[in-house]
Amino acid sequence: LGKEGSNMERELSNFLGVKKSLLVNSGSSANLVAMSALTSYKLKDKKIKQGDEVITVPNSHFASVASIVQTGAKPVFVDVGPDQNIDVKLIEPAITTNTKAIMPVHLTGRVCDMPSIMEIAEAHELLVVEDAAQAVGATFNNRMAGTFGDAGAFSAHPLKNLNAIGDAGYLFVRDIENFERASRLRNHG
Repeated sequence: LGKEGSNMERELSNFLGVKKSLLVNSGSSANLVAMSALTSYKLKDKKIKQGDEVITVPNSHFASVASIVQTGAKPVFVDVGPDQNIDVKLIEPAITTNTKAIMPVHLTGRVCDMPSIMEIAEAHELLVVEDAAQAVGATFNNRMAGTFGDAGAFSAHPLKNLNAIGDAGYLFVRDIENFERASRLRNHG
């Protein structure tokens, strides 16, 4: 936090093309804070809560799934396509009455088909939390990975393409109420 942190958040927001972003200690924390901020989010009487389902992929780092489990939700895995990203054709068949969100994971700099994912999410009134830990700066239709959904989580681990000295992460949350909640959560609530 502090002046340097605020300046970095502004720079990251400008880079991503979003209003605000938040620094956290790791990409894992970015995912967890994003998911946790949305546990209070109401979308036509829906919110992520204990036992709800979040559709995601099985081929990501375990931190992606851990953020789902730590919020009390249940991961529902769908397979990936040839690009190793979520196979969009498999999302709708996996949706149940317990499904509340989709977590696409943009792997190795390749952005998921976010327009199609957002179309499915809107049709089924689902939240979208993007794990963009491996896609910092990657774009789809001139839009940055991690900025399509309700929230996006990024990693600045030393092995990532935009890295910190040591571990670091940041996130974007679209809704201002959820952004404020995320801001409180990153600082122990």
